[in-house]
Amino acid sequence: MDEVRAYRSLQIDEKLQIYEEVLDLRRKDLSYRQIQEIIMNRYDVKLNISTMTRWMCGKRHPLKNYNRLIAGAELAYAISAWLGDGSLAYNDRYYKYEISLSVKDFDFAEEWGRCIAKALGREKPYKPRWDSYNQVWKVVGFSKFLYDLLRRAREDPWILIPYLEKHPANACKGFFDAEGGANTNSYEIVAYNMDPRIIQLFKSLLEKIDIECSIRETCYEDSALISPCTGKTYRRSGKIFELAIHGKENILRFADKVGFTILRKRVALAKILEKYNRTKIRKKRLERCARALIATNLVRLALVRTQTEAAKQLLTHQAIISSYFHRKRMVSKLIRLPEIEQLSREYFYSRNNEIIARVREILQAIVEMYGG
Repeated sequence: MDEVRAYRSLQIDEKLQIYEEVLDLRRKDLSYRQIQEIIMNRYDVKLNISTMTRWMCGKRHPLKNYNRLIAGAELAYAISAWLGDGSLAYNDRYYKYEISLSVKDFDFAEEWGRCIAKALGREKPYKPRWDSYNQVWKVVGFSKFLYDLLRRAREDPWILIPYLEKHPANACKGFFDAEGGANTNSYEIVAYNMDPRIIQLFKSLLEKIDIECSIRETCYEDSALISPCTGKTYRRSGKIFELAIHGKENILRFADKVGFTILRKRVALAKILEKYNRTKIRKKRLERCARALIATNLVRLALVRTQTEAAKQLLTHQAIISSYFHRKRMVSKLIRLPEIEQLSREYFYSRNNEIIARVREILQAIVEMYGG
């Protein structure tokens, strides 16, 4: 008899053939021991009885997650982050195809583990493990289908576009978590990569969500570059490509639609936003702003029918409500603050002037925090 093979080592077509034969033999009322012997004689494969019982009750299938790739926001994020910090490996001991990410930020590793698990149809997230030798958090997922897809993407990143273009914001978030950051010195958001095709790919995705950006390239000859955004060291001769987002509108749009998962990068972005997010509230106008915000919310939340009606209730001007409603004033972005929205609802039902005072206190705190 030839050497006995492990079922896990078989190609997928042979696994399916054995699976179908087991189901057919079981339907003929053969015992599991008899089926095990038949499979051994025909295929030189020793099949565990527990495996066959799980097949019969529908708990297992040879394909497992081989062809199960759930397209969505999580897959877009996981793939894009992998393009920056990911790697592939085949574990020949356990016949597993590994997709891994090694990063220094736990919050990044945790989010990637959650996203790739959901993309692969797994109920529980993959958990980050601390790699003490390399001083990084490592997350490993398993899927031959995704493994093959990402291996081909190394040759041509654009084959990933069908998985990314429907969720450009999530894709960009994954990539900028891996390769980007907010530069507080130059007031811009920058991502770095050695592959110009990857940079072009994410430029096109940013443009889909109306974020303008530019590509820069720098030549280095046997030198090291430490990214001021990510802290990564690029030690290689050749070109490094930068994807840069600058300008008030583009940075505000990035913060609103994309953002960062990583806390330290969110803090850096917040420092840049402080430059743009001044509310311009004058202390002597806190009462008027509070009334106008509540009145605008009454209309926005469909608690009253017209701006004129809301203006009468709050003793303010319809023109101010209109400017807030159409976001023509910087302070109008406070309308959707959960606290102010909830207080607006409470005012509608109670008509209590103490609620106006509470909104005024929130505005006072914002003035003190951001300097007005």
